[in-house]
Amino acid sequence: MRTDQLISTFVEYYEERGHRRITGSTLLPPDDDPVLFTTSGMHPLTPYLEGRPHPLGRRLVNVQRCLRTTDLDEVGDATHLTVFEMLGTWSLGDYEGPLSLDWGYGLLTEGLGIDPGLLYATAFAGDGRTGPDRASVDLWQGLGVPVELTVEDNWWPNDSVGPCGPDSEIFLWTGDGPPQSTPTRD
Repeated sequence: MRTDQLISTFVEYYEERGHRRITGSTLLPPDDDPVLFTTSGMHPLTPYLEGRPHPLGRRLVNVQRCLRTTDLDEVGDATHLTVFEMLGTWSLGDYEGPLSLDWGYGLLTEGLGIDPGLLYATAFAGDGRTGPDRASVDLWQGLGVPVELTVEDNWWPNDSVGPCGPDSEIFLWTGDGPPQSTPTRD
């Protein structure tokens, strides 16, 4: 599948579920932004994730060019790039994580035809402040996807202030044969 086909499949899948496509921002954020480059798909959406209404509604989909600097020491391996297009879907208070994860699974298995046996998920294990992400674990287990609980890799921070919280990630095994390990041990 070519990149343009992947992007088209992704955007159309979420448009069919009521999302509106928004235009990506530039790699250089506005002058009043404290970061040097746009580093994630959510970066231009921060005001809306913090509660400001978005003019196109509460379900959004975007393709955002990003320049990553936080993991430069890992660039060059099979999974880390410096400049890439990040595909994102956004619920601005419209639906919760389990539906988002279910749709992500559907996109991978139905939209892209990926064998569910090649998928593995991680979810937040909990820490001293926040309990485990049971909703994500239950969703993955219900879909038959192996799920590993982590603390460090499944808490999404936005510096010391702003949107943050537990996240869940889907991994696709691309090696020969069945998966040989888990995402955190690979």
